[in-house]
Amino acid sequence: MAGSSNDKHQAGICFNLKRSHSSDADEEYDEIETIEFLKERLEHFGFEVVLAEQDKDLFDRLYSRSLDFVLNIAEGKGKSRSRESQVPCVLEWLNIPYYGSDPVSLAITLDKWLTNVLLKNASIPVPQMVTVEDMTQTLGMEIPFDGRKYIVKPRWEGSSKGIFNDSVVSTAAKCKDKVSYIISTYNQPALIEEFVEQEEITVGICGNEELEILGMMKISPHKAQEAFVYSIENKRDWQKKIRYERAEDVVAESILKLLRKYAAAAFKVLGLRDVARIDFRVDNAGIPKIIDINPLPGLSPKYSDLMLMSKLHNKKFVEVVDKIITISLKRNKISQK
Repeated sequence: MAGSSNDKHQAGICFNLKRSHSSDADEEYDEIETIEFLKERLEHFGFEVVLAEQDKDLFDRLYSRSLDFVLNIAEGKGKSRSRESQVPCVLEWLNIPYYGSDPVSLAITLDKWLTNVLLKNASIPVPQMVTVEDMTQTLGMEIPFDGRKYIVKPRWEGSSKGIFNDSVVSTAAKCKDKVSYIISTYNQPALIEEFVEQEEITVGICGNEELEILGMMKISPHKAQEAFVYSIENKRDWQKKIRYERAEDVVAESILKLLRKYAAAAFKVLGLRDVARIDFRVDNAGIPKIIDINPLPGLSPKYSDLMLMSKLHNKKFVEVVDKIITISLKRNKISQK
């Protein structure tokens, strides 16, 4: 990139700003500190940075600027399963290169049912799952409650929205109650998913033609719980309730090998780009099953899982973010300073 202030390349940051902490409506959105941190990182690459919150003026703001690159972390507006695709679709319409996965991959991975089907068809282990669109379906659902546990969650939410400490059920009555709550509260189908009992592990992965594992992190409760889930309550109070460990130090090598294999396979099958975080639960046979895909992993320098993972692996988070930006710039054939 050119060095003088007059010929700097321009980059934008597209985002949704978190304004409420009282409900989970803004749970996926970012705080201003994260936006400012990313602005500093882009300036480090020699960009003049334009902030572009997703609002009614976003299109005009992008259209009126000659942006060379956009770091898109916008989660989208509304409640549709395609909301994460909204900003990337605009960027593609305006022919502006951007960071992260394309609209198709973003839409598919937000829909946990579609993701499950695609991964299963690619022989990547996933939990068994049933989708329920309205309460009349629950009257005839054939789910065995013979000591087995299930987790009930919204079909297309992220950041643990709709997933609570009591979301794991073991009776038909409790299952129907949770399904009714999800459908009525989130205005979307509910998923009844096999509850995978053992370790929860998240895997950071980056790259495009060649992939690199950024790290693997085991997530567990400080105090033993009968059916631990990485719920919204636990995430909000993570410093007190959650233990984070380097999976490479505490998980069997046979499982680590499968985590690497399935994370890379899922990244390729779903057509992801630049970076993702892939969440697994390990079953009683030692097989890691994918429970969620995060193609827009949080980049908060204060509390994001990628930040915590970087810290556990003795990596500076600034350097990890710079690596991800570098990967995206290279894919978009944008020169660096």
